[in-house]
Amino acid sequence: MDKVNILLVDDQPAKLLSYEVILGELGENLIKANSPHEALGILLKTDIAVVLIDVVMPQIDGFQLAAMIREHPRFQKLAMIFVSGVQIAETDHLRGYEIGAVDYVTVPVVPEVLRAKVKVFVELYRKTRQLETLNAELEQRVTARTAELEAQTERLRRSEERRSLALSAGDMGSWEIDLTTGAMEWTTVPTASSAWIRPASRPRSSRSRRWSIPTIARRAPST
Repeated sequence: MDKVNILLVDDQPAKLLSYEVILGELGENLIKANSPHEALGILLKTDIAVVLIDVVMPQIDGFQLAAMIREHPRFQKLAMIFVSGVQIAETDHLRGYEIGAVDYVTVPVVPEVLRAKVKVFVELYRKTRQLETLNAELEQRVTARTAELEAQTERLRRSEERRSLALSAGDMGSWEIDLTTGAMEWTTVPTASSAWIRPASRPRSSRSRRWSIPTIARRAPST
């Protein structure tokens, strides 16, 4: 099973190290960013499953970073978990959820809780990707099957055209040639299944023989 990428965003290296130790047991790829700007650069270049964002950061806080991430169409469904080292009001919680946060973790972080929360969204991300892959394969199969059916339909259409042409050629005729005198005489034949060259009748002598060459009788165009 392929590993997924988890982005850890915090301006304090010690906290990033602690997150790395806690989440290392998940066996996924952990990517660290020391600032919101670095985090945005990583997001644009890397496929990320979950982002762990510290709420309190200088210049751009976690809420502002989350809003910037959500503005990009590519990250509309990206799972973001806020880590808060201070007590935040209910209005801040609501603000975070409106921006697109999927969960909160408070400091001091309980390792088991953080791992459980992150694992849930990692598995959800993985299942979503598997479903997308299956849908893409299904679309390819449908496209291939549609092309096959179209090819069969075209073959049937051409076969029907040939059958219609054969039926329309029901009126047949032939030129009868006397091999002795070279005289040619037009006559009709009952079916269109005659050989292309056949004796018109049993020869009366070795010096006189008549052969018939069937030809499609051309019909006058209908008006």
